[in-house]
Amino acid sequence: MKMDPPALCLVHTVLLMVMWPPAASVPCPRPCSCPQPAELHCTFRSLLSIPAAVSKHVERVNLGFNSINKITDKSLAGLRKLELLMVHGNDIHSLPNGVFRDLSSLQMLKMSYNKLKDINRHTLHGLWALARLHLDHNHLEFIHPDAFQGLTSLRMLQLEGNRIQQLHPATFSTFTLMGHFHVSTLRHLYLSDNGLTSLPSRLVATMPQLENLHLHGNPWRCDCNMRWLHGWDKTSPGVLKCKKDKALPGGQLCPMCSSPRHLEKKEIQAMENLVCSSPVISSPHRTSPPDDVESEVMTTEDFREPFGNISLGLSDEHGNGVDLECGISEPGELSKISWEQVNQVQLASNISLSVDLECPVDREKYEQLWRLIAYYSNVPAHLQRGVLLKNDPHPTYVYKQDSEKDAQYFTGVKVNMMAQPPWLMQTSANLQLNRLQSSAKTVKLILSADFSETVPAEMVRRQKRTWVMIESTNTTREVLSAILGSPSEMQCNVHSSGQQVLRWMLPDGSKVEAPYSSPDNRLTVSTDGRLVIKPVSHTDAGMYYCIAKVHGDLAAMPFHLAVQESSSPPPGEDASISPIEGFAGNPISLPCTTSGSPNAEVKWILPNNNIVSFQANSSRAVVYSNGTLHIPQTQLLDSGYYKCVAINQHGVDTLATKLTVVRRKGLIRPLRKFQARPQSASGLNTQIKVPTEEAEEASGDIEVTQEGGGLKDNLLRVSDNHPPGEGVGVVREIQTKGNTS
Repeated sequence: MKMDPPALCLVHTVLLMVMWPPAASVPCPRPCSCPQPAELHCTFRSLLSIPAAVSKHVERVNLGFNSINKITDKSLAGLRKLELLMVHGNDIHSLPNGVFRDLSSLQMLKMSYNKLKDINRHTLHGLWALARLHLDHNHLEFIHPDAFQGLTSLRMLQLEGNRIQQLHPATFSTFTLMGHFHVSTLRHLYLSDNGLTSLPSRLVATMPQLENLHLHGNPWRCDCNMRWLHGWDKTSPGVLKCKKDKALPGGQLCPMCSSPRHLEKKEIQAMENLVCSSPVISSPHRTSPPDDVESEVMTTEDFREPFGNISLGLSDEHGNGVDLECGISEPGELSKISWEQVNQVQLASNISLSVDLECPVDREKYEQLWRLIAYYSNVPAHLQRGVLLKNDPHPTYVYKQDSEKDAQYFTGVKVNMMAQPPWLMQTSANLQLNRLQSSAKTVKLILSADFSETVPAEMVRRQKRTWVMIESTNTTREVLSAILGSPSEMQCNVHSSGQQVLRWMLPDGSKVEAPYSSPDNRLTVSTDGRLVIKPVSHTDAGMYYCIAKVHGDLAAMPFHLAVQESSSPPPGEDASISPIEGFAGNPISLPCTTSGSPNAEVKWILPNNNIVSFQANSSRAVVYSNGTLHIPQTQLLDSGYYKCVAINQHGVDTLATKLTVVRRKGLIRPLRKFQARPQSASGLNTQIKVPTEEAEEASGDIEVTQEGGGLKDNLLRVSDNHPPGEGVGVVREIQTKGNTS
């Protein structure tokens, strides 16, 4: 049967309505409102969960300010058209893996003011179109370094008001180039009001398009580890922002130094030369400050292995020739990078980078190389890749100098090049002599090139980076003091993407790999990174480095161990120490004022060789945050030497103090008779001055004796508000109240 066109059109319309019912056919979930078919508003409804039966056609959902405490992996299933989701102001503690897997159209997610504690690698999977992510004012302590991988549309990330104390350098990377260069598409990053004390310079290096960075409200430690920030701020002017608020002094709040002490409350941006220095204890009895024994603390960069290696067979038209075997240093920042999403299925990137080549040479090679390439220290030699010279065991290409680009300085340079990794051998490259850093033993060259890479977006999303980091929080003990003969322990907590290799570098430069036990079992390293020495000796003092490595990433952390024989001063110094005297039962405070960058950690060695600190006080002695040792109630057995040990990663300083605690024993002379005089109904008040006859080092109790008569129904009060050490001849007042006999 043949149908006419109008009838056929009607059939098609009916079929479409059956197959794709309009959004309005799904009722608005109670107790929400739906002002438009594609919108769902459900704020301030005391909801405990996300409403069921939400239309699959919804584009905007606002569930803010409810009591939602759980989102399941099915709560948001099928919402492929959703573009905006707001779940702020709820009680969400965690998110299941893949909870957002269907939200491929979501552009903004707001989960502010919840109680999320961490973001793992799978939490945000599926949010490929996400441009704005609000995770501020949660309880975030850890963000997985791979959490944002594949989110190449992400431009704004709000993390203000969390509990973050540490970030991996690649945390905010959204894609990786050449399997090595981590790049973030972020333009706006909010890290204010967290617990950050330091930032790795590599973190901002991954964000070439960053426009706004907010760092205020963190306890920044302004030492040499943050020195890079001033230079970066100069080359990226206007990126580091201050919080604008007319109610604040100066109308704004900028990132401030929290330590060291002499830089407290100073703006980081104004600090030109942040340094690290060893501690110094100030004392009026010192004729001169101690020698500066600051050590050169190694960083993670010092432990990195060469990025690769390269063989160069150089020659020119003048008959000069030299063969070099060079190591390739870790590439620095990408000097130029651009990328674009092609049809949402491919990511095309272009980068320019340079690497340093370190080439050992002897005298003969040095002279030959100098004749060949000395021309090219101010400008590079431009090279073009030619034929493949050989392919076994590794590809080797012939590069020839470009006569057009180097018309002014053309010497016919030719290079047979074999490089690992092979992608360094691009169709064109530039080779330049680093004259300032070259010597007769090592020549430094600079190899630069432009790179292009186009990869499927799906591959970018599936990329899994390897990473490793060593935990560094406000509870990490990086400096330690130990008494000779006692045990000492250093804990290195490592987090990584997989099985890491963990080594400790000892003060003598040797390295041991976990697990390890020395032949005499005096030094052990457990599989979880704990290093134990028992007992410690003087040779154990110095710098220790925990080094954790996975393929493609490395982390290192320094630890400083100081070993002391006892609380006594070094031989010969005890004669110059003026003792401090105090009466038993009285409180006493021993100050220890230090300088240094970062702030020194102050530990006190007591006469019994116990060690107390601000982090580890005893029941009878406490150390305040300013380094002062306080004993609330002294006893005779507290007499002896007290040693203040100030230590940071760059050095140690000590100062001993001698304390003498004496017992007070007073005599009360017989009361003189006196005539009664009118008095108030409350009784007679009389003050009698009694001189203390002697102070002796005996029991810690305070005794008051009477001779030649007693006091009837009297209240005896002893005033001890006199300076320590004035035990002899101190006048004490005894307040008597009532009638005399």
